[in-house]
Amino acid sequence: TTKFNSGLTTTFDYFYNCSGMDDLPPQKAMYAENKQKYMTPVISSSQVIRCAKILYMVADLLGLEDDKAVYLEDIERISTALQKYSWDEDCGYFSYVIHDENGNPKEQYRNAQGENLNKTMDGIYPIIAGAVTESQRDRILSHLKSDDEMFSPVGISAVDKSASYYITNGYWNGNVWLSHQWFVWKTMLDLGETDFAFRIAETALKSWKREVEYSYYTFEMFNITSGRGGWFHNFGGLSTPINIWTNAYFKPGTFSTGLDTMVMESIFNEDKTEFKGAIKYYGNNEKYSVIVVLRDEFDYSVTVNNKKADFSLRDKGIIEITLDGNEKSAEIEIVKN
Repeated sequence: TTKFNSGLTTTFDYFYNCSGMDDLPPQKAMYAENKQKYMTPVISSSQVIRCAKILYMVADLLGLEDDKAVYLEDIERISTALQKYSWDEDCGYFSYVIHDENGNPKEQYRNAQGENLNKTMDGIYPIIAGAVTESQRDRILSHLKSDDEMFSPVGISAVDKSASYYITNGYWNGNVWLSHQWFVWKTMLDLGETDFAFRIAETALKSWKREVEYSYYTFEMFNITSGRGGWFHNFGGLSTPINIWTNAYFKPGTFSTGLDTMVMESIFNEDKTEFKGAIKYYGNNEKYSVIVVLRDEFDYSVTVNNKKADFSLRDKGIIEITLDGNEKSAEIEIVKN
C-alpha cells in the first residue's frame, strides 16, 4: 500500500473502493479518468496513522519499546506526507494526490474548473488521525459544523454541500452515513468539543428514531433532502453507532472517551450512582473530554487526581469532564451528594 515515493498509502490495487464511499466525487472521477493506478486517497493514510497510534498505546502499556519505535516511525512518515502533499490551503481540505509513472507526487486532484474534488468526508480524515496543525484543525471544524457545508438536518454530509459537485440523489453524495460520523464523534472528545459531539449524536439519534418509527426499517443511510432512510435495511454494522451513542448519553454505567485516551480502570457501583476510573492520555491537544453516565435521580461531585473538579451536565446524570491536555494520567471519582 506504500508503493509511491510520497509515503502516502493506497488500497486501490486491492479493491475498487478505499473506504466504502462508492460514488465519492474524487473516487468516481478517478475511475472515469482511469487514474486509479496513480492516486492516493486521504482516508487510508489517516486510518493507518490512527491504528498505529492505538497500537502505540498498547505497546506502551506492555513495555514493548521496539514496537513503539516501529509505530512511531509510521506515524511520523505518513503524517509528514499528508502535510507535504495533501493539504489544500485554498479550500481547507486534504486532497487526493496524483503520482507520475515513477511514483513521485505530481499534483492534487482537481476538476476541470480547478476545484479540489475532495471537499468530502475523506478530506477531513486527518483530524481523526490527529495529524493536523491547529489552523488545519480549526478549518476542518468550521466545515464540519457549518450548516452550509458539511452539517445537515440529518447529520454530517459525506460531501460538502457547497461544492459544485454535490448532488442530492447520489449514494455517498447527498446522503449521511453514521459509520464515519462515529469516528468524528470520538475525535470531538479528543478535542474537548463536547457540545459538537452531542450535536452529532443527538442529530443521528433523532434521524434514526424518526425513520424507524415510520418504516420500522434500519436503513444504511439518510438522504439529506428528504430525511428518509435508504437502501438496505439489514446492514447492522452500519447502524452500530446508534447503539453506541444511545449508551454514551442515556445508559447509566457507560464511560466514553476519545481515541487518544486509554481506559485503565472503569468501575461503577451496582446501582450506577458511583464511578471510579483511571485513564492515560496520549494526545497532544489543549484539552480532551470524557463522558460518564450515572442515574439521573441524584446530584454528583467529581474529583480528578483527588482534587475537586469542574464538570458539565449534559442532562441529569450525563457528566462531561474536560481535562487539560497536559494531564496525561487521571484518576476520576464520582459520588452522589
